[in-house]
Amino acid sequence: MVGLVDTLLAQHQAGRRVTDAIMRYAPNARSDEDDRHRLVSAMQSFVTMYRPHAAREDTDLFPKLRGLVSAHEYDAMAEQFEMEERRHFGPEGFEKIVDRVANLEKAIGINDLNQFTPRGL
Repeated sequence: MVGLVDTLLAQHQAGRRVTDAIMRYAPNARSDEDDRHRLVSAMQSFVTMYRPHAAREDTDLFPKLRGLVSAHEYDAMAEQFEMEERRHFGPEGFEKIVDRVANLEKAIGINDLNQFTPRGL
């Protein structure tokens, strides 16, 4: 699965670049048409990449990993990921990032999940 892992790692880096672009364009997206178009494009590119990326991790990579390591090793890896998260984002890093995303969603008017529900079908 080396090829898959290489692709996923490259996509993680690309996702960080796209996220940086989203953070750059979001604050002015309501008042600046160019930033709004850049923001929409960045978000679309992220979604286009993320959906198959997450699906491949969930259906191919993570199940294979669970079969390669013991439950203890898997739990130790999860703890290592938690430590990395805290190192990168601080002790309440995940919660801070969630709040940041929520504020961005409010700023660009996509915070109400109900607006994305298909109607009339």
